[in-house]
Parts: sequence; structure tokens; C-alpha cells
Amino acid sequence: MFNIHFGSLMRSGSVAAVVAGFLYLLALTPFFDNLITVLMLAGAVIIPLGAGLGYGYLAPGEETMAQSTVGGALSGLVAGIILGIAVGINAFMLAGLSTGLLGYAIVGGVGVTIVVAAIFGLFAAIMGAIGGVLWQIVQK
Repeated sequence: MFNIHFGSLMRSGSVAAVVAGFLYLLALTPFFDNLITVLMLAGAVIIPLGAGLGYGYLAPGEETMAQSTVGGALSGLVAGIILGIAVGINAFMLAGLSTGLLGYAIVGGVGVTIVVAAIFGLFAAIMGAIGGVLWQIVQK
């Protein structure tokens, strides 16, 4: 049905995930906390969009609009799930530190991780698809 280049998909999704992870690690430091939190919120839009554009750039040959859209959406999905997991880990750590109850932190952290990863993943897939379409527009 769609001829998606898997290597390009994994490379663009991995680069976006590494950028998201790096921003998340910077957000854990007290000095950069507020600044990086704002950057991560902006990155929730920019990183998946860049993943979609990256898929279009890395995919070999001439792709159709549908192939670029689906590949960009899948690349954005990878980045969004990584962002969601990072937010869930942060919720786990905050719950564990604030309450001191490990069981509460695990239940709350896992619940937040699942919900946020699903929401970020869906939103990031949409933004990645837009990035894939933008790549086709820029390429032509």
C-alpha cells in the first residue's frame, strides 16, 4: 500500500527523540528548569514537525504526497512517544519526592506516562504528517 522507507523513518524519529531527551535532561537541572520547560512546550510542536521534515529529507527517491505524509506521521509518533515518556518519568520523580510513598509514585507515574505518551504521540503524529506534507511542498 505505502512504500515507507524504514531506515529514514527510524533515523528521523531517533534524532527527534534524542533532541527531546536532551531537552528533558536539561529541564531536570535547577538552573535551566523554567527556560527549558518553555522550550519543551515549544518543542512539542517543533520536534515532531522537524521529524516529519527529516523523514522527507532522508527518504531516498521521489515520494508521493501520501508516502511522505505517512512517513512523517510515523516519525513524529516516535518523537511524541519519547516526549510523553519523559513527562511521565518527570511525574514519577516529582510524586516520589513530594510524597515519599513509592507505591503512590509508581501508580501515578505509570498512569501519567501512559496517558501523556498517548496524547503526545497522537499530536506528534499529526505534526509529523504536516511536516511530511511541508517537505513535499518545499521540494517542489
